[in-house]
Amino acid sequence: MFQILHRDGLSRIGELEIKNKKIVTPVLLPVLHPFKTDPWISAIKQMKLGGVITNSYILKKGGFQKGKDIHDLLDFGGIVMTDSGTFQEHMYGELNAANLEMVKYQAGINSDIITIRDIFSEMDHSKGKIEEDIKENYNRGREAIAETGEYIALPIQGGIYPDLRQESARLMGSLDSEYFPIGGIVPFMERYMYSMVLESILNSKRNLRSSGVIHAFGAGHPMFFPLLFLVGVDVIDSSAYIKYARDGRILTETGTVELKSYTEELPPSPYFDKYTAKELSSLGKDEQTEVIGLHNLYVSVKELENIRQQIRSENMWNYAEYRAHSHPLLLEALRKVHEFYDYTEKFEPLSRRTPIFYSGEETLDRPNIKRFISRIGENPTGIKVDKKPYSYYVDTPVDYVQSQFGVVSLLLDETYPVAQSLFPGEYYDSYKDVSKFDKPEWQEFLLNKVDYIFNYQFGKKLYSMVDKRGITLQRSKNTGKIRNVYSGGKQILSLRASDGLFSLNYEGAVLIHSNFEYPAHRVVIDPEVTEFIREGRNVFAKFVEEADPGIRPHDEVVIVDRDDKLLSYGRVILNRQEMIEFRKGIAVKNRLKSDDSS
Repeated sequence: MFQILHRDGLSRIGELEIKNKKIVTPVLLPVLHPFKTDPWISAIKQMKLGGVITNSYILKKGGFQKGKDIHDLLDFGGIVMTDSGTFQEHMYGELNAANLEMVKYQAGINSDIITIRDIFSEMDHSKGKIEEDIKENYNRGREAIAETGEYIALPIQGGIYPDLRQESARLMGSLDSEYFPIGGIVPFMERYMYSMVLESILNSKRNLRSSGVIHAFGAGHPMFFPLLFLVGVDVIDSSAYIKYARDGRILTETGTVELKSYTEELPPSPYFDKYTAKELSSLGKDEQTEVIGLHNLYVSVKELENIRQQIRSENMWNYAEYRAHSHPLLLEALRKVHEFYDYTEKFEPLSRRTPIFYSGEETLDRPNIKRFISRIGENPTGIKVDKKPYSYYVDTPVDYVQSQFGVVSLLLDETYPVAQSLFPGEYYDSYKDVSKFDKPEWQEFLLNKVDYIFNYQFGKKLYSMVDKRGITLQRSKNTGKIRNVYSGGKQILSLRASDGLFSLNYEGAVLIHSNFEYPAHRVVIDPEVTEFIREGRNVFAKFVEEADPGIRPHDEVVIVDRDDKLLSYGRVILNRQEMIEFRKGIAVKNRLKSDDSS
């Protein structure tokens, strides 16, 4: 079972549990030759990697018998995934290994993740051949699942044809499995066709359940990691660490450097600390390969750890853009991602914890930025203000200002992403005198600001629901900024300083529930957990029956039963598709307090 623990758009940190073994994703599975594990298995344990991948065809050919345990052979207690020989067939030609034969063999050696014996889609295969092959792969997946109750990996093939990738994903996704490797992408990687790799992944992913685990077969160079995980890959495997080492090539986060190119200092690494470039070059071939291979694995693992932190910090777009500018073909791949806006936008929150750092024209093509621009619509020319927040640096309220995102209402000047972004030439000052906000024209501005932000966030004007004359505002004494909104003396909303958007309290939830038609802003839960939700417990995905299709991660929602009776309110972790498709993990963080009305 797979669940999301943290997320930033499509990128996600998850937990995958198989046979009572847990592994945190994104994860790298180092490729191991099953009979040549030293010194790699010791390093894998030292680096605390929770899984490896090895090849069942090599095991079978080498005489490793069913009934023995692959974990014992590898001396590894974590998750072991086995490939079936498909990649060996791609490399060396046709192999004598039938699908069910290999599936039964993998089950017999206690593999945790069993891969079907699929047909590899080569770049030069005709569309007609690949179309027949993906149908055959579907049949092989179906017979593998019928044969064994084990955890089955169903590779998505399709070659260079986007429509066949989609069809392969639809076929495999209809089977009872959650693990989907994206196959046939190594030839793209070898030719630096990164954009085609991402196109293959996204065409597959959008036709699979959102709860599916996505594994990018053979995409193991750390310079490509940020883009892979930006688009929602969960697992990668790599033999690059050892293959590159054999050729004297050193992996870095931004590319590959030949050992002979170094004249003095080597890249920082515990495996290089005791060598100069000259000393490493003078080692025997086997020893040199081992040292470079261990470094290459270390760099890959460290980059993966860094990416998990970027996801936790909700900084993946900034990081992926920054890293994509290190190579023209990575930048091309980033631009390819933007062609999938209709899909990626569904997973994009209205705001993030980290600001937007402009790194080039691609920044304005991010899905959440494009959505923001589409929501604010076409407006008249706005005045130019040099500093943010704009309202602090104009003498009287104006209608529109010129921002880096186009002309926006002054009423949105503190709302994400207008204030929470940094472009070349922009500066922020700490505004000291906030007394002007006590003047009548600015009091009116602040009241209008509440209405405008509410409409932007929820899709309806606040003052169509409550009397504006009954609205009072609590403001910060230091900054003059709005903190809480009251209607008729009751607090209904809090304006977050971090992103300039509203958080609900109970009275605000009543307001939303009473004034928006079902299913707007709602998450509907199973009656089995009604009382737990009333007690303030979080909503788990397995108990969600329905939700507003317009919900995006981090949105404020109301929680209701089947009869649309208000139970609670909270902030979602998942969008509607994920809530319906995941069977494990939190869908909504419940914010009901003990003193809220019942």
